[in-house]
Amino acid sequence: MNDKFEVFMERLLQYAFDSKIGYILTKKLEPYTPSVAVPEDNQIIINMNWHNHDEIPFSLAHEIGHFVNGDTGTLYYTSNTFMQKSEREANLRALELILPIYADINQGMVPNNYQTVMNQLQIPQCLDSDVRVQLFKMDFH
Repeated sequence: MNDKFEVFMERLLQYAFDSKIGYILTKKLEPYTPSVAVPEDNQIIINMNWHNHDEIPFSLAHEIGHFVNGDTGTLYYTSNTFMQKSEREANLRALELILPIYADINQGMVPNNYQTVMNQLQIPQCLDSDVRVQLFKMDFH
């Protein structure tokens, strides 16, 4: 995804801006410090120093998802928090945000193998069936 990283970030940050969600992009955090949504401060903090750089757009979409879903409290993105209801719902919202961007920047062409999409976007494997459903809803398969 490296060649399209900037496009994903620009579009997601524009969505946050248009939705009046504040954000900070920082390289001052440690590589394993997760990004975070802080709805009470109307702020998302994105760790641009994250150990897996290609995960950052999905992480950003996930944090935006918390705002869109009306979640409250301080909410961290990690691959270990997917069992909580609000985390799952933020992941589903992230898919709704990021998959159309993927299709758009690929001129509507989506690989037949949805795993390719998941790998390129660094979408966690626990969302396997959700990615298939979302791509089907988008009428690519």
